[in-house]
Amino acid sequence: MIRLFGLRDVLMVKQLQSQGVAFDLRRLLLHSSPPLYSALSGYLTHYNLGTITCVHEGTKEGKNLKGFAQVWPRADQAEWDIVFLSPSLERHENAADLWYRLLTYLTILGAEQGILRIYARSSEDAEAEDIFRQAGFTVIAREEVFALRREPAAAPRPSGLRLLAPQDGRALEELYRQAVPQLVQQAEGLPSHSGLAHYRLPLGSRRGQEYVWAEEGKIIAYMGWYSSPRGCWLEIVARPEHRANTPPCIKHILTLMGCSETMPVYCPVPDYDVGLGWLLRTLGFESCTRQVLLVVHTAARVPVRRKIMVAGLERSVNVHTSVGNLSQMASGRKPWAWPEGRKCH
Repeated sequence: MIRLFGLRDVLMVKQLQSQGVAFDLRRLLLHSSPPLYSALSGYLTHYNLGTITCVHEGTKEGKNLKGFAQVWPRADQAEWDIVFLSPSLERHENAADLWYRLLTYLTILGAEQGILRIYARSSEDAEAEDIFRQAGFTVIAREEVFALRREPAAAPRPSGLRLLAPQDGRALEELYRQAVPQLVQQAEGLPSHSGLAHYRLPLGSRRGQEYVWAEEGKIIAYMGWYSSPRGCWLEIVARPEHRANTPPCIKHILTLMGCSETMPVYCPVPDYDVGLGWLLRTLGFESCTRQVLLVVHTAARVPVRRKIMVAGLERSVNVHTSVGNLSQMASGRKPWAWPEGRKCH
């Protein structure tokens, strides 16, 4: 049986949180919120803060199976990020089955609540990837995370590098189309503002700044960051033909951010950003680890044939809607109307 987290599940989550797997290196490296704290924050604030947590408690062949999963809602977007699964695949012989059940439940729940996509950033592990694929997830990108742990040398501001302005929205979208593969664009959806706009910043985060390198009204590269007490996260998006010319801009951005052994700067580099990893190494960055980005689309557009009575016209037309919306209309609930004690067997 799977249900949404409640106060009766506190002890179970407390016992299992040390046996689970955390996802998304950005959160793992910069934030240290225990799963139980995140679950309680979500429950007590009606999911305005913290995570949405679902728990599994049941039996199989005489064995008591317990586990839980957590997702973090993205701010003002119909998207979730998976941040925790427990127990890990190494800790329980039936963990793979538990993961599949929990992931399937989250997909159904997301569709009912109007969520369009659920993301997972997992370490590169063949068994974990296989379970995600069985649950309907698709691999859309792989990335390497680099870290800088020493103070950078001072660097002047290059010509054309400036703060991101509100009127840059359309030019930024054009940069995204030019720099990101179409398959990734389709999976992620076009960002409404920038790379950082895709994430809900956890408690304790401090919004940084966003810069663009622009020439003649065209944005050549985007560089934005935010920080936490444990470090900074830097995102770089550059047009492929100009990527090799970005080091002067990156150097200046690093001097603005500050960096030390206790406050490292982390920078993700997708595999399609050919050459960016090598450029970061020339600036003192070192490879930290790798992760894979997976996504499941909870809603799909399907044709629904309905006959419309029109005088002199005896044919039907196709009306398109989404699976998630159909589920909402069928249930009569509005998005985010969380059912009390919802269960899934």
